Amino acid sequence: MSDYFQIIKGKISDLKVIDTSLAVFGSGALNGLPTIGHAVMGDNLAAASQVATSNRYEDESDFLNSVQYFTCKIGNLEVRGVFCRAFFRNGDQVEVVVEPCDEDGYFAYALRRPIDHRLWLYPWAMKGSKANSRAALKSVGLLILPIYLCILVATIAVSNDLGFFIFGFCISTLMCTLFFFIGYFGYKKLLGGGSKEADKIFATLGYPDPKTVDMEKEFLEVFMNKPESDPDFYVDTTTEEYRQEVPDGVKWVTFYCEAPPIPDYITVIDTELDDNLDDNGI
Repeated sequence: MSDYFQIIKGKISDLKVIDTSLAVFGSGALNGLPTIGHAVMGDNLAAASQVATSNRYEDESDFLNSVQYFTCKIGNLEVRGVFCRAFFRNGDQVEVVVEPCDEDGYFAYALRRPIDHRLWLYPWAMKGSKANSRAALKSVGLLILPIYLCILVATIAVSNDLGFFIFGFCISTLMCTLFFFIGYFGYKKLLGGGSKEADKIFATLGYPDPKTVDMEKEFLEVFMNKPESDPDFYVDTTTEEYRQEVPDGVKWVTFYCEAPPIPDYITVIDTELDDNLDDNGI
């Protein structure tokens, strides 16, 4: 299995989007293989019906908030995938991170639109694996540490002798350590247990240290804190795409900063190059 995906460049056409409640992504992995299998094979009605009649994953469905399955063409290549909100449009010039399907076409793991620096990502793939672990460690640590310190202070306050203090210290340390690991692995899974896909996506896009990439942090630190009037703002905020109304419930869609160059060893299919026109039947 390759450590990298491929990239297809070109314009979107024949875009079809199906609203679903596809709660089949166990921590970013394709656990609902029958449903996804129907979708990837193009049996859209069977996929939609199967999802609509399933209530096993009600909580996950609420969390996903109507994931959308889409199919489109880039040049003459069939591309399909699942994002939270597929609000890109026909005619958009895009770069799609893909993996060839077993039968035909490609499955999309990320799609970026250079004109407005918008980036759609595979569910739970906003952070690389190291960034995901650090976020979970920080969040759970900030929750457990104050509780642990409060328990220690209370133990000291009520301790009558050294033996009682040692007993209380050991019990509180053991319990807080246990809750820390439960919270850490649980929250890590919630933040992005599927971040191995993120590692592969960011490696394909040319990020020098893909495991540490954190698109949420990049968006908050740069785009939220940088005024649009700043002459160095590197997105043209007057474009129709940037001003496009964003649908409700968007997850795993962000803006990226300056894109790193795509490495030479990545397979890039540019559907608008002369060399590819005949191959694509255009």
